Amino acid sequence: MLCMNRRPSIALVGIAVLSSLTVTALAVAPDAPSQETADAPGRELFADPAFARGFVLTAASHPAPKVELGVLRISNAPEDASPAWRMPQWASRELLQPGGCADLGGGKWSAENRAKRVVVERLADGRTGLRLEVRGDFEYDGHLRAEGEAWPHLLIEQRFEEPIVPKNCKTLSFSVEARIPFCKPAPWSEGKRSPGLHTAQVSAFWTVHNATKGNPDCGDMIWFGIPIFDARHEIPPAYYAVDAGKADATGKFICMLDGKRFWNAPTGDGAWHKVETDLLPLLQEAVTLARQHGYLKNTGYDDLSIDSFNLGWEMPGPYDAALEVRGLSLLGETK
Repeated sequence: MLCMNRRPSIALVGIAVLSSLTVTALAVAPDAPSQETADAPGRELFADPAFARGFVLTAASHPAPKVELGVLRISNAPEDASPAWRMPQWASRELLQPGGCADLGGGKWSAENRAKRVVVERLADGRTGLRLEVRGDFEYDGHLRAEGEAWPHLLIEQRFEEPIVPKNCKTLSFSVEARIPFCKPAPWSEGKRSPGLHTAQVSAFWTVHNATKGNPDCGDMIWFGIPIFDARHEIPPAYYAVDAGKADATGKFICMLDGKRFWNAPTGDGAWHKVETDLLPLLQEAVTLARQHGYLKNTGYDDLSIDSFNLGWEMPGPYDAALEVRGLSLLGETK
């Protein structure tokens, strides 16, 4: 398979949250057409990028007696369709339950409860839009999160059937358009929130492993990410640290690149923004940064394997907020 190698999967968990490489980032007017990923070289590596087969819903915690609750289906999806995507709802007070989404008509489906709302929409240009809405005021119910406490997530997540091997790729092009229609802190939290503990943030993350048998780092991993939104910043900054802050944190290195490399305007302004970038040089940079911080000390670029992807909300603070994305794509071109 293109750019890929088979290796054992490693359990995925939710996480807390330089140079002038080639990156395209632009603001897109809400009704303006954007460049289709079909114009770029390569094969689509996301299975079911239109979410036609729905999502496997998770429980609120992991491990748990039953981590996966069942399937949230788009109304016109076949009953026997196996979802390619999982929808983690870690640490939520109220979980979406398996079943069919409500059909809103016009190619739009939704599922919601007091804690969250999910909308899938078939757009006029043939693409698919997804809205993830978290109701942090309800989630926190007047209580500000303390150090060490878990926080609500609402993500989409996919494990690649065959891990992507960067050294086998000529290009690995990630693109997505995103906007934040609103992000509002709960009124009762005014003057009480701490920037070090409370925010609302959206990121795109990949799990990147050393897959070389016999290497001392084989099986170890880092989180590699592109930031999309953080309520504390007009454009999210770089973040290099260990995944920590809650009991089920992975303890692995997080390499979140500087958002100013991808976005040329505040990402929370309600407008559509697009990122389109080749991940390969960024992954080379990420493994170098990991070594500099004492992680994957025996790992080089040729050892890397990408096992999974996730995108969506982490809500360490009491915010009501919505994310909309469209045109999600990962194109791999073989050498």
